[in-house]
Amino acid sequence: MSQGPENRSKRPPFALFAWLLVFIAGLFIFVFRYDHSSSRKQEWTPYEFEQNLEKGNIISAEIMPESDKILFVEGKFSDKVAADDTDLSVAREGDNLKSYSTRIYATDKLITQLQRNGVKVNYLQRDNWYKSLLFNVIVGILIIGFIYLLFTRQMRSAGKGAMQFGRSKARMILPEEHGKKFDDVAGCDEAKEETKEIVDYLKDPLKFKMLGGKIPRGALLSGPPGTGKTLMAKAVSGESGVPFFAISGSDFVEMFVGVGASRVRDMFDQARKHAPCLIFIDEIDAVGRSRFTGIGGGHDEREQTLNALLVEMDGLETQEGVIVLAATNRADVLDPALLRPGRFDRQIVIDLPDIKGRRQILGGHAKNIKLEPDTDLDAIARSTPGFSGADLANLINEAALLAARYNRTAATQQDLEEARDKVCFGRERRSRQIPDHERRLTAWHEAGHTIVNLFCKHGTPLHKVTIIPRGRALGMTMMVEKEDRYSRTKLEMLDGIAMSMGGRVAEELVFGDITSGAQQDISHATDIAHAMVCAFGMSEKLGPVKYDERSEHIYLGRDITRNESCSEATRQEIDKEVSRIIREGHDRAVQILTEQRAMLDKLALALLEKETMSADEIRTLLDLPDPEDVPRHVPQNVAVESAPESATDDTQTDGNE
Repeated sequence: MSQGPENRSKRPPFALFAWLLVFIAGLFIFVFRYDHSSSRKQEWTPYEFEQNLEKGNIISAEIMPESDKILFVEGKFSDKVAADDTDLSVAREGDNLKSYSTRIYATDKLITQLQRNGVKVNYLQRDNWYKSLLFNVIVGILIIGFIYLLFTRQMRSAGKGAMQFGRSKARMILPEEHGKKFDDVAGCDEAKEETKEIVDYLKDPLKFKMLGGKIPRGALLSGPPGTGKTLMAKAVSGESGVPFFAISGSDFVEMFVGVGASRVRDMFDQARKHAPCLIFIDEIDAVGRSRFTGIGGGHDEREQTLNALLVEMDGLETQEGVIVLAATNRADVLDPALLRPGRFDRQIVIDLPDIKGRRQILGGHAKNIKLEPDTDLDAIARSTPGFSGADLANLINEAALLAARYNRTAATQQDLEEARDKVCFGRERRSRQIPDHERRLTAWHEAGHTIVNLFCKHGTPLHKVTIIPRGRALGMTMMVEKEDRYSRTKLEMLDGIAMSMGGRVAEELVFGDITSGAQQDISHATDIAHAMVCAFGMSEKLGPVKYDERSEHIYLGRDITRNESCSEATRQEIDKEVSRIIREGHDRAVQILTEQRAMLDKLALALLEKETMSADEIRTLLDLPDPEDVPRHVPQNVAVESAPESATDDTQTDGNE
């Protein structure tokens, strides 16, 4: 009965036994030769031999003629002689015998003296030398032949020989091995629609040929890390039912020149034999970066690999039936020749999921763990803007780990929220010892952020406030949007700056001093103000003009390649405008906290007692049940403009360290 591939893969390799046998044979020959040819023999001169012969020390002699006049003599001798000559043989037998060897002239006197002294003489023939030489030659030939057979066996093995480094490392995966379908991919419906055409072609290429249409030769999947680019490629292979060749961009280039180009050609040769099929190159920017850029030239080996890839995708001998999918999160650095139609005809963007996509992803991963029936995944989806699919999978896994830590039978809503905060900001550090005066500073600091946020009409909705250290922060005020936002207005940005200044202002009003805890607040407010003036054209004084345009090289440092697009006088005006916007936000925070000082103190004292409070608890404490009824302080005569989402941050974090 034949064994399966699993049993065959567990067998020890034949080469291991072969090399072990060679090692043992070599060791045996070495020891054998050493014992017989390197024994402790004394080399005598002819005079020393004659002297020992005269004294009767020599016991035996083996004589072998080397020529007609020269004899090679070796044998045993004893340097102890009996006191009287009557019992000489007995004395010799009890002695510890030693070995000697010498070369001496052949004379009749020598033979007579050997016989007279009772030496056991054994005459050897010269043919023994030839036998020893023949033995050594035969053993050497056998060892060399055996090693040669081992090398040829390895070189003939598929891709594992010593000279097979030019073969492709792409691994062919059959659709049934991974079993991924489009149903396993959530949060990127548009990307699935674009890839469905590739699937239809692989299933029925004749339909497209009859219409005269050409399917794209390649598709580039681009997007942030963790959004599911590799999963999408597997789903395309699973839906189409064709082989899937997977390789990383870094697997092409090795230390040997020309290996990368050879592997590219070999990979496409293997793919054409299994056409129709898919080739998936992960992290293609490792070999697909723009050529002829940078100071001092480019990487010749990498460029040869890229040239081979360009030719194989769309060259003179290109054949249909092989579709290339590639993934990268740096599409901006790829060579233009790689992105032209005929190679990567389509660039499919797999972006961060929206609230609907996040809900689907959470639901898919939640099937793998036990959840309490009252858990609300919709609330988690709303509170995780900017999370990728990998982040959401990590969130669900962290919730399961938290539930196991507290010996629960299922994860609760509290576990999900704690896992979200842990992924975003780090784990709570309750064991950290904080002095009472710093704890009071943190409470009033976070209360300042919260009160300003509650009294700003366009502020991001409050989620919860805590003074428990988490990550590098001693406390934080968290805000969460009710829905996904893709732009920001000028009023929302101004409210965000005022809210950032709330913590510093609370320290000034209550303690009459300021601390370093507002460092992140000031940096956050400065970034927003600078973007409003230089990028979004929201300054009435400077107008709708974009400043600080940077021309950055993709290989060189940003600082040494930055080109400023405005004069020094204009930069001074920009600095003045940024400073004015931040000062106005500071003044608004001072006005709100001065008027609502009682609420500020009440909330800070409650935080000292409870440490963490949700938005509903805070509104109940401050008697603010309806957000629409709260008076707002809004700047007058301010136009509303649109701004990208990157201009603001939905969570305020204070690093009081």
